[in-house]
Amino acid sequence: MANPLIQRRMHRIVRRAGIRPQRALEVGGYVGTNSLLRSKEIRRAERWCINLVEQPTDTGIRHVVGSSNDMHMFKDNSFDLVMSCAVHEHDQKFWLSIAEMHRVLRPGGLLVVCVPGFAKRPDDQGASTATYRVHYRFDYYRFSRRAVREVFFEGFEKVQVRAVLDPPRMIGHGFKPISRRQAAVRAARARLGRLRARLPRRNMRASH
Repeated sequence: MANPLIQRRMHRIVRRAGIRPQRALEVGGYVGTNSLLRSKEIRRAERWCINLVEQPTDTGIRHVVGSSNDMHMFKDNSFDLVMSCAVHEHDQKFWLSIAEMHRVLRPGGLLVVCVPGFAKRPDDQGASTATYRVHYRFDYYRFSRRAVREVFFEGFEKVQVRAVLDPPRMIGHGFKPISRRQAAVRAARARLGRLRARLPRRNMRASH
């Protein structure tokens, strides 16, 4: 369950990214009021959650029971937004989940991840750093800023990673690259959209 401050930060990332996802996925989340999928930026999307435990129904968020190490129920490139928070430290093989999150995210889509970490503090003497407490018996990992950037977001674009709170949590986000062909198609569609937006104005001027 996301800390309210973390949740607001993650929603702010989605808002500032300017995306309005059609399909969104929360990995290891819940469908209740604290779901990462409950924000005005995402509410119009088809929302999915995957977790190892059964979730309530009739919440407006679809869910599947399963491991994020193998999300075979979802097709490649099928989500515009993928999010997770406080999940991967409990995942023995978290790298498999990261690979699956990359797979199901469409090119140009946004990935947002928060994990407990460790970061150097001004009072560190080189021997130790503060880390988030052990908070569950299946609690395996803590992640550095560099690990989030280079492992979680390997190959992604516009990657940003920040440490927040004390002890630190690492919040990272980035975009899955698109091919040159896809970029050219999107640029052409954008130009066509701008052209169409101008046409009615020109017709109105001509009629006067």
